Amino acid sequence: MRTTASSSAPIAVPGGPSGEETDSGGADSTQGEALNADSSDPTKPASAGAFAGPANPPGLPGVIGSAALSSPSDGVSPSNAVDSVGAADGAAGAAGCAPSRPARPSRRVSPPGLLAWEVYFLTYVAGVWSLRHFEPAMWTAALFGCGLAVFRWPDASVLHGHGGFWRVGLTRACAAVCLCALCFAGGRWHASAMLLPVPRLPDLVAQSPSRALVRARVAEVTDKPFGRMEILLEDATATFTPKPPRGDDESVAPPAPSRTVAVPGLVSWDWDEPDYRPAPGQTVTVELRLRPVHGFANFGGSDFEWRERLRGVFVRTYARGPIGEDGVRASFGPRPHVFFWDLREHLRDRLIDLLPRTQGGAIVLGLLIGDRSLIDLPTTDELRMAGLSHTLALSGLNVVYVAVLGLALAWLVGLLWPGVYLRAPRPKLAVLFSFPLVAAYVWVGQASPSLVRSAWMFGFWGLLLLLDRGRALIDGLFLALVLICALDPLSVYDVSLQMSAVAVAGMALPYAWVSALVPRPAGFFGRALHWGWDAFVLTLCANLALLPITVWYFGTYPPNFLLNLPWLPLQGLVVQVLGMIGMALAPLPHLSAIAGALLAAATHAQDWMLVALHRLAADGWFPTWALLRPLWPELLGAGAVLAAAPFCWPRPRARALTLLIGGLLLMAWPQARLLADESRDEVRLSVIDVGQAQALLVTAPGGRRALIDAGGAFSRTFDIGRSVVGPALTWNRPPRLDAACFSHPDIDHAQGLTWILREFRVGRFFTNGRWPEGRLDGEMSASLRDGVNGGRLRPEPLAAGRRIDLGSGVELSVEHPAAGYEGRGTNGNSLVLRLTWRGRGLAVLPGDVDRDGIEDMIDHGRELRAQVLVLPHHGSKSALSGMLYEAVAPRLAVASCGFQNMYHFPNKDVAAELASRGIPLVDTPERGMIEFVWTAPDAGFSLRSARP
Repeated sequence: MRTTASSSAPIAVPGGPSGEETDSGGADSTQGEALNADSSDPTKPASAGAFAGPANPPGLPGVIGSAALSSPSDGVSPSNAVDSVGAADGAAGAAGCAPSRPARPSRRVSPPGLLAWEVYFLTYVAGVWSLRHFEPAMWTAALFGCGLAVFRWPDASVLHGHGGFWRVGLTRACAAVCLCALCFAGGRWHASAMLLPVPRLPDLVAQSPSRALVRARVAEVTDKPFGRMEILLEDATATFTPKPPRGDDESVAPPAPSRTVAVPGLVSWDWDEPDYRPAPGQTVTVELRLRPVHGFANFGGSDFEWRERLRGVFVRTYARGPIGEDGVRASFGPRPHVFFWDLREHLRDRLIDLLPRTQGGAIVLGLLIGDRSLIDLPTTDELRMAGLSHTLALSGLNVVYVAVLGLALAWLVGLLWPGVYLRAPRPKLAVLFSFPLVAAYVWVGQASPSLVRSAWMFGFWGLLLLLDRGRALIDGLFLALVLICALDPLSVYDVSLQMSAVAVAGMALPYAWVSALVPRPAGFFGRALHWGWDAFVLTLCANLALLPITVWYFGTYPPNFLLNLPWLPLQGLVVQVLGMIGMALAPLPHLSAIAGALLAAATHAQDWMLVALHRLAADGWFPTWALLRPLWPELLGAGAVLAAAPFCWPRPRARALTLLIGGLLLMAWPQARLLADESRDEVRLSVIDVGQAQALLVTAPGGRRALIDAGGAFSRTFDIGRSVVGPALTWNRPPRLDAACFSHPDIDHAQGLTWILREFRVGRFFTNGRWPEGRLDGEMSASLRDGVNGGRLRPEPLAAGRRIDLGSGVELSVEHPAAGYEGRGTNGNSLVLRLTWRGRGLAVLPGDVDRDGIEDMIDHGRELRAQVLVLPHHGSKSALSGMLYEAVAPRLAVASCGFQNMYHFPNKDVAAELASRGIPLVDTPERGMIEFVWTAPDAGFSLRSARP
C-alpha cells in the first residue's frame, strides 16, 4: 500500500539523465509553508521542506531538508511501517515506519530532511540547553539560524531582477534569523520559569550529617538494581535531638532541647535490602541521617547535583536492612487504598511467584514491569560489556514489542473476519490494537519517564500512519518532542530522552540513503538477505548517531553493537512476547498454570541467552574501549558531518559539502587547541574530586601525564575509576598515561586503578613495594593481565632516591619510604613524592604517610620544600606535623576528602595549625577538582577549581 507525501514534504521531480532524478526546489514562505506545485510538470517549482532552501536549482537540493523522497513510492508505507518492527535495536525498533527501498537500484535516495518548524523547535531546545550550557547552545542556535537563512535565500532563476532578488532574499534571511532568536529566547525563558530554585537548607541539615527523626509522606517508590529501592519523601520534617553529655554530670548540664525543621523539596531515600514496600501517599516516621545533595565536581564530569535539582531533590539519605532495632528504625502509617497501585502490586507479586528464581527470570521481571531489583551485578556487567545494557531499561524498544502484539492481533482478526481489512487495512488495524496495549504497558511499567515518552512517540507515529502521511518517523518524533517539551522543557536534560531522540533521528535521516547503497535482489532468498541488510543498516545508523553522545557522557564505547541483531529479536519477539502473554493471564486464577508455563518458557529462553553471553564474555569477545570524550564543538561538528554525508556521495553538492567541511573543522578545532596547550611550557597538578579518597594527576609539557592514586570506594556496585577518574582523564584527552602508581594499596587510593590499568594505555606502573590483598588483589592482577596493555606492564617498586622523569625537566622524586623502612601499617609505608621542575619544588604529594614516616623523612634530611602541600591522610590528625609544614613551607595546602565525611577531615586541629603558620587551606568538598598551573619553575602558581 502506498501513501502520498504531504504537501509540506520535499518532493523530487523526475528529469535527470539515465533515469536519475533531480530535485526542483520552490520558493516557500518565511513561516515554512510550501507553495502548491504541480509535480507532474518539471518546469514548475515543487514544494520544498524548510532548511531545504526555498528555491534550489536542479541537482542542488538543500542539505538538511531538501532531500526529497524520490517519488511517492519512496514515501512511508504503512505495511512497511508495521511489518518491519523488531528488525532493529533500541529506539530504532520504532523505525518500523522507515522508508521503503527504491524500486530501481540506480535511483539516488536522500534523507527526508527537516521542515521549518522542526528547525525552529531545535533552536527552542538550544534555548532550554542554554540554561546550563550557554556557549554551546548559543553556537548551535546560531548554526540553525544561519542554515535557515542560507537555504531560504531564493535562487536567481526563480526571482527575476537584480533588486528584487536581493530584497526578497535579505527579507527572508532576516526573518529566519529573527524567528530563530525568538525561539532560542523562548526556550530559555520557558526552562527558567520551570526550574525550581535551590532552597536554603536548615543549618542542622546543611552543616553536618546528623541523625534525625523524619516524618514525611511517600511520594514515589521506584525499584533499583541490586535489591535497592528508592523512596521519594515529600512534606518532610526532621527532628534533631542532641546527644546527651558524657559522664556522670548530666544533671549539671541538661541536654539541649530537640529542634524540628521543615526539609524543603523532596528527600531521596535509598533503602538497601528492604523488607517492606510502602505505597504512594503512605505516611512514614523513620530515623535517618540526612545529607544535602552533593556530587563529584570535576571539569567535564557529570553534574549530579543538577540532575537531582531537576527532580526537586535537595536532600538524600541511605538505609540498609529490614525494619527493626538492628536495621531501619521505621514505622509506616495505614496503607492507602489506591486501586491502580494495588492492582499493579498484586500483579508484581503474582509474577514473582510464577517466575523461576534465575537471572533470566529477573530480567523477564524487569522487561515486563520495570523491576530490575533482582538482577545481580555480574549479569549487569556482562550486559554492559556486550553493549546490551540498554535492553534492561523500559524504553521505545519495549514499546515496539508491545506493538508486535498489536500486529499479531490484527493478523488473528483478519483470519477470523477477512472482511475487516476492507474497512481498515491490517497495518492500520495493528496500530489501533497497539494503542491500548501500549497504554496498559506504560501503567504496568510504573509510568517511568522514559516509557511515557516512548509511548508518546509511538502514538504520534501511529497517528501519522493512520492519516496516510509520509515522513511519519521523523515528523512523529518531532511532534512527540514538542509535546514533551511543552509539558516539561527541562526534560531536554534527560539522558534517556536525548539518546532515544538521537537514535531515532539517526535512523530516520540516513537510513534510506545507506539502505539503497545495496540494490534489492530478486527472489525469496534475495529478499531475505536484504531484510538482514536492512536490520544491519538500522542498527548501524542508530549506533553511529549515538556514538558522539555516548562517548561524551560515559567516556567508553562497547564496539559490539552487532550483537543487537540476534539478541533483540530473540529477547523481544520470544522472551518479552511470551512474558507479556503470561503476565496478562497471571491474575486469572483458572489460567495460572498456563501463565506459569509461558513465563517459564520466557525465562528459559532468557537463561539460554545469558549462558551464551557468559561464554562469549569469558572468551574475551566483548572489549570495551575507553575513548577521548569530545568537547561541544566536536559534538556539533559530528552532527553536521552525519547530516551532510548522505548528500556528498556519490555526487557532492555544494551546500552539503560546505556543511561537511565545516563539521570537520569543528571536530578538528579542539584537537588543534589541545596541541597548542601541550606545546606550552607549563606544568599542571590536578587534585581530582573523588570524595573520601585521593587521585592526583601531573601534566608536564608535551602532554606527558602521570597519575598518582585513582581513588576508590567500598561500594560493591560503584567503580570510581570507571565513573569518575576515567571520565576526568579523557575529557578532550586520549586514554593514555605515561606513568601510573599508587602511593599504597589501600582501597581509597588504589581501587580506581583497576579500571585505569585495564582500559588506558599506560607507559609504566609504580608501587610502594606493597601489593593489595583480597578482592582488590585479584581485580588489579586481572587488569594487568587482560587489559589493553596486553600483560606487558609490571609493577615497579619505588624507594627513596628514585626519580620518575616526565621530560622537560619535570620529575617526581621519591622521598619516602627509604629502602628497608617498615612502618607500623600500610599508611606508614606510603609513597611521598615531590614534584619538581628544573630542580624547583612545586608540590609534595605524601599519600597517607603518618607521623613516623614524616619523622623518618626529616631525619634523613630529605628535601621537601615546595609551593603546594597535599595534606597527608586527607587532613587527618594522625598526620598532623609541624615539622612537615616547616620543612615544606608551602604557600597553600590542599585536602582531598569527602563531603561531610564521618572522620571530619580535614581535622580542625590541622586547620588551626596551618592557620597559625599563615598557610591557606582549600579542600575538594568545597572547591571540587582543584588545578594548579605553573608557567615557569620560579613563578608562582595559578589556581582554578570546578566549584566557584
